[in-house]
Amino acid sequence: MKKFNVALINNTQYCKFPNGINKIEDFIEFLNENYHSFVELEFLIEEGCVAPFYIEEDLKIEKQYWNPSNIRLVKEAETSILRRGEYKEKLEKVIQEKCINCIHYSNDVCDEDYKSFIEHIDLNGECYGYERKIKQN
Repeated sequence: MKKFNVALINNTQYCKFPNGINKIEDFIEFLNENYHSFVELEFLIEEGCVAPFYIEEDLKIEKQYWNPSNIRLVKEAETSILRRGEYKEKLEKVIQEKCINCIHYSNDVCDEDYKSFIEHIDLNGECYGYERKIKQN
C-alpha cells in the first residue's frame, strides 16, 4: 500500500498537488496567486473503489481546469493506493465485520460478490447506505 497526501477540494474530490508543491500551505498560496484565472489540477477518479482508497491497476487521473474563486473548502487528506488483491482482501474483511449487520445485507448476493460493495463502502467501513439491523429477541 502506498500512501500520499493530496488536497481534498469541497470535501468531495481528491486532487494531486501540482508539481513543485508538497504541502497544503503551498497549494493554498498557489490558488490565491491564481484566484481570478483557471488553474490545471489533476484529480484522482473514484471508479471501482471508494475514496480515499484507490486500486493501483485501475487508477485514473483526470486533468480539469478550475477557477479557484469557486472553491469553497480545501484541506489536506491522505489517500491510499493498493494493489487489486490487497484492496479485495481488505474489502472482504470490512464486509465480514460491518456489512453483515446492515439491513441491506443478503447472504445470497453479498457473500460471493464483493463487487456489489466495491463502490459503496470504503476500507474504513464508511458506507452512506448502512442501516444497522435491529436484533430480534
